Amino acid sequence: MNTVTIVGAGPAGLKTAIELANNGWQSTVIEEHAEIGKPVNCGGLISESGVTSVGLDIRNCIVNQVRGARIFAPNNETIQVAREKRVAFVINRAEFDKALYKKAVEKGVEVKTQTKLIDIRKETLFVESRGHGELLKSRLVVGADGPNSKVRELMGIAAKQSDFVHSVQSCAKGSVVKDFVEMHFGDLAKGFFGWVIPESNTIARIGIACSVGFNPLNAFQKFVEAKQMRFDILEQSSALIPIAKPLKPAATKDKLLVGDSAFQVKSTTGGGIISGCIAAKEAAETISAHLKNKKPLSDYAKKTYDLEKELLMHWRIRNYLNGLSEQKINSLFAKLKKAKIEDFLAQYGDMDKPSRFAGKLLAKPGLWFLLPEALKILR
Repeated sequence: MNTVTIVGAGPAGLKTAIELANNGWQSTVIEEHAEIGKPVNCGGLISESGVTSVGLDIRNCIVNQVRGARIFAPNNETIQVAREKRVAFVINRAEFDKALYKKAVEKGVEVKTQTKLIDIRKETLFVESRGHGELLKSRLVVGADGPNSKVRELMGIAAKQSDFVHSVQSCAKGSVVKDFVEMHFGDLAKGFFGWVIPESNTIARIGIACSVGFNPLNAFQKFVEAKQMRFDILEQSSALIPIAKPLKPAATKDKLLVGDSAFQVKSTTGGGIISGCIAAKEAAETISAHLKNKKPLSDYAKKTYDLEKELLMHWRIRNYLNGLSEQKINSLFAKLKKAKIEDFLAQYGDMDKPSRFAGKLLAKPGLWFLLPEALKILR
């Protein structure tokens, strides 16, 4: 019998397995796809501070380094947040996953590809492995199986359409500003935004996401045309991105969710690599305490409190932005520009932890007009 079976061999699942091994516990990871890291459904942008805090080795996965962002209102009013040094990395997501896979295997983790979870009954997992039915025995199950999590479903937690946005992303060839990512707001990306993430001066990841129910492919075409982008599409993918607040509870007596399956994602940007890896470490420590000292898995909520506090702030900001019309977004950008928000964000901005700069508003009188808006977000 396996002590722990982890469903999903993405970053959150593999990081959980690695951290469990660091705590002295072996685990088995099952992955429905044939190849680790494929398909790629991720922008692959991660903060330097996040990489440092989690202790990730991304040396062989870095495609580009960026030092800021250009944020566009519907009328193309632009806020540019720039720093002298890099603030984030663009990574090859497939290579990143494979690096975690290699590390997990080196620590004795068994990874079974082409193995799909069908059901769980007590300590028995019913799976389909390479076209054949199999039974696996496991004391505990970790769901790291993404937005459409089967483990979450089997825990009796229902997801709603409004918990997700539907994205389309293309790798494209054209002229790109290498040092900056772009974010484009407006009704073309209803419920989210469009983006450009540069890999180089000639290659970029161009994408858009919108509320479920809108056609993201149509939105993508309109986005590219409206912004007069001249690119040759090299490849394209589509995926769901969670934008709900983090799940509570994310654990039962014998099951635990980590990463996208637990909605441990920044609702502002859809980024989940760093938050998923943070949660993975806490999940492994929770499981270790449970197996060693019979501590309840419900302690996971206490261990992820700080992470969830930040993710909840992201969720509140997302809800606030989604409640603004294009006219109000344009007006907000104009006011922010006049108040020199670019200098403020360059000094205090943190793409992972919005609470770090929220309190700094009080120290800048020019931004006091934002306090009523901040109260709307926090209420």
